[in-house]
Amino acid sequence: MADRRITLETAAFLDSPQAAALRGISAADRRTVSERLLEAIHRDFGRDPAELDGEALRDLLGTVLPGRFAPRDPLAAHVPAVLEAYLAHLREVAVVTHAFELSMAVDPGLEAFAAAVASGAAPRRTTARESKPFEHGAAKTGRNDPCPCGSGKKFKQCHGKQG
Repeated sequence: MADRRITLETAAFLDSPQAAALRGISAADRRTVSERLLEAIHRDFGRDPAELDGEALRDLLGTVLPGRFAPRDPLAAHVPAVLEAYLAHLREVAVVTHAFELSMAVDPGLEAFAAAVASGAAPRRTTARESKPFEHGAAKTGRNDPCPCGSGKKFKQCHGKQG
């Protein structure tokens, strides 16, 4: 579901006048940067972009998003322009509840982003491992098995009655 949502939101942004106004950035670079931005918002924060507040945007730009770019990645230079255009697009199509906070958090967040990408100190994003369900090591006692307490009775007639 999140992949489809990211794809649709990316396509809506790329078709917007705000994305068309980005000169000097190829369409492929616009798509890549906006997809990475939206993936970080949806997957790492679990929020809709219109629900972001200033603190979340600073965290996104300072810690999460730099991990999606290699150190000194040339695409990272396009993040400020694409982010500004995306936020303008978001204000056009949705009610942004924390618009003022977002506008105040953009500059400090972008400075932190640039520093993290330039230094290469940002944690690299690794693929998440699928969690396996917990499996008990011991075999389950059957109803007709001898009770593990050692009484010699069947489990269902001894301790099995209690559960």
